[in-house]
Amino acid sequence: MQKKMLVFTLIALVSASTFAETVLRRDNGAEPKSIDPQISTESAGSTIIYDIFEGLTKTNIEGNIVAGAAKSWEVSEDGKTYTFHLRDNGKWSDGNPVTAQDFVYAWQRAVNPATASEYAFVLYPVENAEAIANGEEKDITKLGVKAIDDKTFEVHLNYPVPYFLGLTAHYTTYPVPKAAIEAYGDKWTQPGNLISNGAYHLTAWQPQSQITVKKSNTYWDADNVQIDKVIYYPIEDRSSAIKRYRANEIDYVESVPTESLEWAKKEIPNQLKIHPYLATYWYGFNLTKPPFKDNLNLRKALTLAIDRKTLVEKVAKAGQVPAYAVVPPNTANSDPYTPEWAKLDRKAQIAEAQKAYAEAGYSKEKPLKVQVLYNTNEGHKNIAIAVSAMWKQVLGVQTELVNKEWKVAIQDMRQKNTEVYRYAWVGDYNDPTTFLNIFRASSGVNDTGYNNPEYDALLNKASTILDLKERAAVLKQAEKILTDNYAIAPMYHYVSVKLVKPRVKGFKGNIMDVYPSQYLRIE
Repeated sequence: MQKKMLVFTLIALVSASTFAETVLRRDNGAEPKSIDPQISTESAGSTIIYDIFEGLTKTNIEGNIVAGAAKSWEVSEDGKTYTFHLRDNGKWSDGNPVTAQDFVYAWQRAVNPATASEYAFVLYPVENAEAIANGEEKDITKLGVKAIDDKTFEVHLNYPVPYFLGLTAHYTTYPVPKAAIEAYGDKWTQPGNLISNGAYHLTAWQPQSQITVKKSNTYWDADNVQIDKVIYYPIEDRSSAIKRYRANEIDYVESVPTESLEWAKKEIPNQLKIHPYLATYWYGFNLTKPPFKDNLNLRKALTLAIDRKTLVEKVAKAGQVPAYAVVPPNTANSDPYTPEWAKLDRKAQIAEAQKAYAEAGYSKEKPLKVQVLYNTNEGHKNIAIAVSAMWKQVLGVQTELVNKEWKVAIQDMRQKNTEVYRYAWVGDYNDPTTFLNIFRASSGVNDTGYNNPEYDALLNKASTILDLKERAAVLKQAEKILTDNYAIAPMYHYVSVKLVKPRVKGFKGNIMDVYPSQYLRIE
């Protein structure tokens, strides 16, 4: 009898472990401003969007573009027409089929001025997209997209786009549920209202606490999704994220603060994941009002006064690469520009900075007084302190440092309520234009207010060039203009620095720094 009881107990234990819910606890870095694919612009939202929605193509755990909601596609000989064939078993989380019309609706919604999508420019290669977004074309049905039938989606481009399949992996192009949006309006992304087509679906959202998604049984590839539930914690304070990681409250730290790097390297080196990715850190100048409007010399002085080598070696300390222009050196289809001043030794850079400062009308006796805005984060604070000290020592600038939570800081940037602000851009696809398009006059994320017709014309010209080498040369000309106008002060190109618990398997550092939960597993 005792043997039988023991056997039944063992069977019960095995069954319980076999069917126990697997949960991944992710640090999300911040509270998402939005998880609406056509509205979101920041990584706190995109991380969740990549888990609950799926585009025609998607980025896998190795950073490669693979088939998503579309099982296959053809490209016309002139490279201007893409025909996507959707999966027969593609479904929304409510069980309804994903159709080509869902993509037509989403893409029209993205460029519709009423949506006010700051990422509408992602679709500008599509016929009439820019004209619709700018209000020149009032008929959104003129957008170059068409549902041939329920499972065939056709796209007409203005010109061949070598990175187009990367664009279709960007969340701005993801399908959204028309019925839910029309029924709930701005509240359609709330739990109970949101319908999605990805590997997971939203089940709970406690503001400033946690967001929970669960595996979607209607997802076409559900059999290969091992993690049952993902909880995202909006932890803005990096030291708090480390404390929670050490207390085994989370499995994944989105970005490790500088002050915890040495500890991680020494104590848990196998859990520390460091690799380069497409991202640049900079300080932006508000060009729409004094003191930086129409004062190139002042912007030049502040840019050259920054000692980037000291920043990456003594402050950031994770292997970041000094940046002198916006496009990272490992970007595909590029020939990045390096300004002449970057080739000078530090003494000569200081002399050039001081000369420009004087020509701008300032001196140590008549110093610039400027406010620097950064979103609350210990790492950003350390950079701000270091840069303000450099400006003080080299030029005599008096700096006021202001920190705000991300949602407030980004609103100030968009409304141009800034003087100098901290910003960074993570490439949405692997091409120079993901960085250069930010500074188009029409860009919804151009927080500097930079407006240069010659710059925009070069980007337009590059879009018509088929030869990748020739195209790279034209993009380099555009980057030169942007860099030599000192619209921003680039500081460094990122490396990704994360912590991942040993129980989380499948993690692979990739250049896009995208890690959908569906590719991870818990052991």
